[in-house]
Amino acid sequence: MVTRLDPRRQPSPARRVRDARGFLTAELLVSMMVTVTAMGAALAVTEQVSRGYTTQLDNALTQEEARFALEWVETTLRAAGANPYDVATTDCPGVALQFQAVRLDPNGNGLMDDLRLQADVNPPNGLVGGVGGTCDEAGEDVTIAHDQAAKAITLLDNNLGGLPTPMTDGVITGLQFSYLDATRTPTNTAAAAAFVQVSVTAESPSGNRASGAADTVTLTSEVRIRVR
Repeated sequence: MVTRLDPRRQPSPARRVRDARGFLTAELLVSMMVTVTAMGAALAVTEQVSRGYTTQLDNALTQEEARFALEWVETTLRAAGANPYDVATTDCPGVALQFQAVRLDPNGNGLMDDLRLQADVNPPNGLVGGVGGTCDEAGEDVTIAHDQAAKAITLLDNNLGGLPTPMTDGVITGLQFSYLDATRTPTNTAAAAAFVQVSVTAESPSGNRASGAADTVTLTSEVRIRVR
């Protein structure tokens, strides 16, 4: 007896192809699209996390550099005005230069982003800067300034000469000095300055993706000027 197969129960050509060869082209394309989409989403998340970590790390390093810069300026300023031998004038770096704890805005640009100070500290011997003509006592007549182009705070030793030396990394975008007299009244007279207020601003080298601008941090402090 011959048994005939019901055509309705026979697998379709497409089913036979899929059974023999795997997925159909359409199914394979859909699978590939899903895989690519998933991989793209994973890469996007990974990139976002990586950038967020980089931003946080840069911000932390920027804050650390701002604190270092402020502490360094404070330490340097605390010596200003030290004059145990009551020196009136010195021959370093010039002849008969009047001793003065601080000189406001020494470059005269009106920005108050620099300050010159004198101190008889290295060693305290009544010779501010050393013997005239030699002037080899470092740190007794220095200028602290902000280099806008380099984004750094610099130190220039007026007795030793040479070029300003960068004392910070290139993230410092602002340095501001302001002055108070003994009654804590703002003053622009160097001889009356009893307190120096310092403001340091640092900018992160990486931009903030949310705001589109670099993150900044500003730290402030105040130092009392020594009178002797």
